[in-house]
Amino acid sequence: MEESKMKNTITRSFELQDYRIEGTELSGFWADLTSKEELIVEVNYIPEKKKIFNPAEIEKFVLRIRDKCGSFEAQLPENIKCEVTFKNFGEKTYKTSQPDFELEPRELEELQVAYRFYVEYYV
Repeated sequence: MEESKMKNTITRSFELQDYRIEGTELSGFWADLTSKEELIVEVNYIPEKKKIFNPAEIEKFVLRIRDKCGSFEAQLPENIKCEVTFKNFGEKTYKTSQPDFELEPRELEELQVAYRFYVEYYV
């Protein structure tokens, strides 16, 4: 009984280092448990050792962030999902079930994303 109850709540987050991406530094990190069923983790990435990400780097980091979301989801109970909102791109949201996600990479000083973990259905 206890097991199914736990799957209906978000009981843990990942650690700060789990959000790191090689070639970037974190310029901001906030976690907000909005309810037992939803956790939003906002992360701002800036380039390591330079001022701006070029479009090719943005494309690469967007893929890594998508992979990270999928990896997080794989470590969680089956009914807890992860999605990522790319705040610099008109709040465009990637869901792990979405293979055709695209955005128009461009130069950025900071890549702002929000990982959202949520209970998709109740058990």
